[in-house]
Amino acid sequence: MSKSFTRRLATTAALTTFFLAGFAAAQSTGGPSTSETTPPGAGKPAEPAAIDACKDHKEGDRVTFTDAKGKKRKYGCSMVDGVLAARSGVATPAIKKK
Repeated sequence: MSKSFTRRLATTAALTTFFLAGFAAAQSTGGPSTSETTPPGAGKPAEPAAIDACKDHKEGDRVTFTDAKGKKRKYGCSMVDGVLAARSGVATPAIKKK
């Protein structure tokens, strides 16, 4: 083998190692971001219609109400800032069939 081939091979190996190390560092994010772990609508105050829909209900109950845009929604009741309100993404227990 000639010196130029050996030198080229060593340079290629060093550059490959350098790029792979950079790629691995770019892929390591340290886990999910806050936006990925925050439930939908967590930062928004509850609509008055969502609060009214959960009156006389308990947390986890499914309710139907019309939102401010006039759309009919089927959500579950959950506590929002100390108030029971309808929210999307609320898990409810499965209904047993008889």
